[in-house]
Amino acid sequence: MARKKSIKTKSSGRKKPPAGKLYRSSLSRKELEEMLTFTKGLARASGALALSYYGKANPTLKYDYNLITEADLAVWEYIRSEVKATYPNHKLLGEEGDTLPQDRDLQEPLWVVDPVDGSAAFCAGMPIWGVSISLFDGTRPVLGVFHQPATGELYSAAAGAKAMLNDREISVRDETVDNESLLLTYSRFHSDFLTHFPGKVRSLGSTVAHIAYVARGAACGAILGNVHVWDVVAGQVILQAAGGSMRDLSGRVVDMSNYLEGEKIDRVLVAAAKGQHKEIINTLEAR
Repeated sequence: MARKKSIKTKSSGRKKPPAGKLYRSSLSRKELEEMLTFTKGLARASGALALSYYGKANPTLKYDYNLITEADLAVWEYIRSEVKATYPNHKLLGEEGDTLPQDRDLQEPLWVVDPVDGSAAFCAGMPIWGVSISLFDGTRPVLGVFHQPATGELYSAAAGAKAMLNDREISVRDETVDNESLLLTYSRFHSDFLTHFPGKVRSLGSTVAHIAYVARGAACGAILGNVHVWDVVAGQVILQAAGGSMRDLSGRVVDMSNYLEGEKIDRVLVAAAKGQHKEIINTLEAR
């Protein structure tokens, strides 16, 4: 989303993983499969709720803050209530959450939610927006679902399983970048970078949608800037299951568990097929 709510945290109340410590996965394969089924249903129901607000923006406003706030809060409260009813001991973190789960044990599952990713498109009546839901098992993201209600697309994946678009398996486009390649970028990209990317450069307005399009091979890569963990982590799980990965401009994989305080991710990310990050990064020049 374009509008990001400031979340205050108390670092002294959070448990930080000691350097190098690995945490045991608490979820079995069967539990994860059941949670994936639950999350897909939850995303579809949440998307239907979001659609009840879609197309109702005040036409005299460039960006209807009242509409998107109302839709965000309604979807967040619905997701929170459904998760708590089904998994009462799980914690939640989301853009619209007014407090972070300070009492979270690192072994406990944590749901990370963006109720409406792509708020500008949502307000403008454009279809590239959706509901993003992911799950951390300890410090590891293990499940991601992204639903675009206006187009009927539901992207999903769990750790160790295939990435899916509705009922079809998807995978990244593992091809050399050329003049027909598509690179997706964040909205302020051209203020931050010059590029000699040989193909088409576009911003469609939804961070998770950009990652999902890379995962299904519609785009060769996506540049992601000014994001929080709830903007990207569901897409990261889907992308990895589709054969891709998310890295920073130095080519390093980013540990999303480092950003569960709700702070902005302090680097630009690149989503692409494995091995293609360097080729894309080499076309960028910081302003």
